[in-house]
Amino acid sequence: MDRIPALHRRIKELANARLQPGVIESFTIVRHPPAGFGTEPYAVALIRLEDGTKVMAQLTRDSAEPMIGATVIPHMRRIRTMSNGLFVNDLKYEVVAMKTAPVFTVISYVLAVSGPSGVGKTTIARQLLTLFHSYAEQVPILTTRKAKKSDTEPYIHVSKEEFDSLLAKKEIISWTHMPSSTEQRYYGYRKRDIEAIWKKGKLPIVVTEINLLKGLVESLGRRAVLSCGLLPPGRSKRLMLSALLHRLRTRGRDTEEQIVERLKIAEADLKAFTDHAHLFDHMLVNDELGVCVETIRELVATVK
Repeated sequence: MDRIPALHRRIKELANARLQPGVIESFTIVRHPPAGFGTEPYAVALIRLEDGTKVMAQLTRDSAEPMIGATVIPHMRRIRTMSNGLFVNDLKYEVVAMKTAPVFTVISYVLAVSGPSGVGKTTIARQLLTLFHSYAEQVPILTTRKAKKSDTEPYIHVSKEEFDSLLAKKEIISWTHMPSSTEQRYYGYRKRDIEAIWKKGKLPIVVTEINLLKGLVESLGRRAVLSCGLLPPGRSKRLMLSALLHRLRTRGRDTEEQIVERLKIAEADLKAFTDHAHLFDHMLVNDELGVCVETIRELVATVK
C-alpha cells in the first residue's frame, strides 16, 4: 500500500530543500527493480552533499558511468508509479565527468529572471546558483533603501547622493525608481560588477524587473541577455494576482500596506509581459518550483 502521508512529508521536504551537488561515496546497481520502478536496472548511490550531509538516491539513467568520487548534480525526476496510477517525483542525481568541466560555456551573456513580487524569483535564482555553484554568480544590486533582516539578495546599500554620483559617472548601466510610501527606493546595476563575473568565467544572474531589464538590454545588447519571465499560476489576471497575494502573506515579510503596494506593481509587471514581449526569451509559469528550476537549467545548458 502506498503511504500517502509519507509522500506528502517528502514533497514538503523537497519544497524546502536546498538543491546541492555532491560526490558519490558508494553505489550499487538494482538489477531487478521493485514494482512501480520500471523494468530497466538503475543505480542507487550514497552521496555526500555540499553541506556534508549524506543521502541515498537514484542516479539518472542518462548519467555518465557511476564511480566513487564522481560529482553528481540533482534533478527533479519521476522515480516511480504508485498502484493508483499517480506518479511520484523525487530528486535523482546525474553523474558528471570526473574532471572539472563547466556545465555550460559562458559567452558573455547575463541570465535575467524577471517577474512580480511573490512569484518566486529569489527562490529560483538561489536554487540555480546552487546547481551552477562553480559556474554562476548573482550580480549585486545597488539600492538606496534601508537594509532589512529578511534580505537575501546581494544588495549594496548606498545613499541617494552616492547613487546619483554613480549615475553621473555612467557607472550604473541600468536603474529604476520603485514607488514607496515610506522611502525613496532606487535600484541599479553597475557594469563593472557584471564584467567582474565574466572575467571569472562565470555566468552573471540577475533577479530583476521590467525597467532594470530594459536598461540591461539597452546597455549590453539584446543578444547578451537570456531573459526568463516568471508568471504565477492562474488562467486570468485576477487569479494570478490572488496567487501572488497568498504567497506574499504566507512568506510574512511585508506589512499589509507594503503588500498593497507590491500588488499594484505586480499588476503592472503582468501587463509588461505583454507590452514588452520582445524582451523575454521564455515565459514560465512557476506552479511547481522543481520543474521551473529544471527548465531554466536546461535552457542555460543549451545556450551556444
